[in-house]
Amino acid sequence: MSSLKPYKLDVSSDLLDWVTNRVNTARIIPDIAHPVGEEWEYGIPTAAMEPLVEHWRTKYDWRKMEKRINETFQMYTVDLEESGEVISLHFVHHRSERPDAVPLIFAHGWPGNFTEVEHLLKLTAPEDPEAQPFHIVAPSIPGFTLSSSPSKAGFGLGKIANIYHKLMLKLGYESYLGQGGDWGSFILRSVALQHPSSLVGLHINFPVTLPPKPLSNPTTLFWLAIRYLTAEEGKRLKRMQWFLKAESGYSQIQRTKPQTVSYALLDSPIGMLAWIREKMQLATEESYNWDTDTVITWTMLYLISGSAGHARIYKEAMSETDGTTFVLGSRISNEVAVGVSSFPKDVGYATKWWAEATLAEKIVTWRENDKGGHFPSVECPDALISDVLEWVKAVKETSSTSKWDALLKAGRH
Repeated sequence: MSSLKPYKLDVSSDLLDWVTNRVNTARIIPDIAHPVGEEWEYGIPTAAMEPLVEHWRTKYDWRKMEKRINETFQMYTVDLEESGEVISLHFVHHRSERPDAVPLIFAHGWPGNFTEVEHLLKLTAPEDPEAQPFHIVAPSIPGFTLSSSPSKAGFGLGKIANIYHKLMLKLGYESYLGQGGDWGSFILRSVALQHPSSLVGLHINFPVTLPPKPLSNPTTLFWLAIRYLTAEEGKRLKRMQWFLKAESGYSQIQRTKPQTVSYALLDSPIGMLAWIREKMQLATEESYNWDTDTVITWTMLYLISGSAGHARIYKEAMSETDGTTFVLGSRISNEVAVGVSSFPKDVGYATKWWAEATLAEKIVTWRENDKGGHFPSVECPDALISDVLEWVKAVKETSSTSKWDALLKAGRH
């Protein structure tokens, strides 16, 4: 098997020169006038793009950000085979010095990336000596940012899940925990379905699921049909419905013609910037201000990939057997202790009683936070960390002694 290789970002000067030239010669098209509060209705407005591009032209320093990433994250690559494909998987791996640490894999989605794990890295050495410490692993999805892309069609969520599982085994973690949102939540749910004896517990912050079935869950279906919801539950469900109806055009494009749209995005730094920045805006609190350097760095990481993988995952996920149909249509068994966090400005939602019927048999924690959106590890990391620590306590309390001991043993290997 392939060995682990330490990894440092070092983007070629030729690529940086190309990006700089494209940014300096970019055309920012004029917008139309919008009523107050509706400035983003037609997409990212010129008033938002102009300062971003000006900052990129005059102030942004990739080498400075590259140095920061290299100093912040302990990164590696490893070649892993799945279904005839060899993926050079990029990942972050920070081990705790505590003997009671347990392994946790953090799975990002789109348009995020591995840097979303930054605030969780302090869980390797929590300030509270009573808090559970973790060994943190954060892979980049194949085809996203710094991981290589599959060379053939058909590399769906189940195959990505198997790659993540193989990574954890390669690192010596035969038992482990998982945390994820967006595509990361789907990937780890697939791990839970395929490898429940290894994934002892799963925490997600993107609780989406299919409607209950009339034969197996008639009461839950009835409650959903009559909208047996609290005011807050109704508000969150309505937000998800709004997003699916009014804001999901990007996913329709990416799930039908991912290669075509990727020509435009990967050949235009400003196009990729607009594509990503718009979704960062619409899935977060209105009061949250994205750091400009962060926005551009996320864009750069996708440009570096040179791959349509970030778009292609939407098409691969349409597979009946290796996509969202399998994940959403399968209930996670009680072998896996599931924790759920919901954030009001996220765009996916289910109530606890709905999720208990269709998402997982064993939901050990459920937290509906009063602030935050689609990127909680960036927007409100303290809230997410609090939820994760509450969940891991419940995992320990509700799992068999042998399961928890297996986690500890994996952590001490």
